[in-house]
Amino acid sequence: MVLIFGLPMAAAAQAPVQDNAAFGERIARLEQMINSDTMVELLGTVQALQREVQSLRGEVELQGHNLSQIKHRQRELYLDLDRRLQRLESGQGVAAPTAQPGPVEEPAMAASAPPAPVPDATVPALSSRTLIGSAQPEPPPDMPETPQFDPADEQRAYQAAFDLLKAGRYEQATQSFTAFLQEFPNGEYSDNAQYWLAEAYYVERKFEPALKQFENLVATHPESQKLTHALLKIGYINDELGRRAEAERVLNDLITRFPQSTAAGLARKRLQRIRSG
Repeated sequence: MVLIFGLPMAAAAQAPVQDNAAFGERIARLEQMINSDTMVELLGTVQALQREVQSLRGEVELQGHNLSQIKHRQRELYLDLDRRLQRLESGQGVAAPTAQPGPVEEPAMAASAPPAPVPDATVPALSSRTLIGSAQPEPPPDMPETPQFDPADEQRAYQAAFDLLKAGRYEQATQSFTAFLQEFPNGEYSDNAQYWLAEAYYVERKFEPALKQFENLVATHPESQKLTHALLKIGYINDELGRRAEAERVLNDLITRFPQSTAAGLARKRLQRIRSG
């Protein structure tokens, strides 16, 4: 009887010993895997990837900051250039051909009535009956039309479009300048608006519409203060589009016509780059 009861007790005592041995073997295998070269190499690779990701994140942040500074600087340059041109234009009056009387002079001319003609005894006086049905006096040809808009409205519309350009909202700026030119085609700021419309396209690298608008400015506003820079951009765009011969022709024409201008100096540098490329 003692032997019969002793066997289960011995088996029960031996079971924990076997479990402990198996658990120890599992721990030993895990330690061996952790200490193996493969795990060490994998851990090193993960750490290297983490360092690379951190470095790339820093570079992205740096590039974002630089891009923000470039955009801000670009807006400041646009603002400064337009400010200078407006001061220059205000000092010389409205940009119009000097051979024609400007709109500022028209009221003074209208205020002074021409002297009455001295009657000539050799010419018979025309009665009112003769005048009826005969050739009536016609208005002088080529008289400039009075603007049908308020100059203050024009200035506000121009400033609103230019503010969009300064803010870097180029698509909205192109829409606003286009609407401005449709509403004020012969206004005081029409050449400025034409130029900045072309610039808005140029900044977005939409070269074909930019080229069209710069050429429109040259054709319709040959006396504009922005003429030289419009010619410069026409040369730039032709170069960007691979039309090197046309680019050289336009830039050389700019240098010949306006040799002392700032745009001519930039044209010379671009020509050197084209010829060395």
